[in-house]
Amino acid sequence: MYKILKKDNDLALMIEQQPMAPDGPMFIYDGSDTALFFRDWGCHLRLKGLSEPTGSLLKAAPEITVFEVLGGEVVRRYTAPVRIVRDVKSLMA
Repeated sequence: MYKILKKDNDLALMIEQQPMAPDGPMFIYDGSDTALFFRDWGCHLRLKGLSEPTGSLLKAAPEITVFEVLGGEVVRRYTAPVRIVRDVKSLMA
């Protein structure tokens, strides 16, 4: 489960805590209603159902702040660059 939040011009992605620290996280987006968040080579999240306003913000954002949450508490915070690609679904095969 995930949630994307906006405050001013900053975007945040809230996800459940993962067991290990991220290694080279990256948010990949193509302008559709689907994105891919890579935490590391062993863990990635497919984000479906993104709204058009959220997509517009993602296309303009250089990075997104990620909050990993456990029991309502933030346990890890880091940033991930947003990379725009031609077809994010081709990376999910």
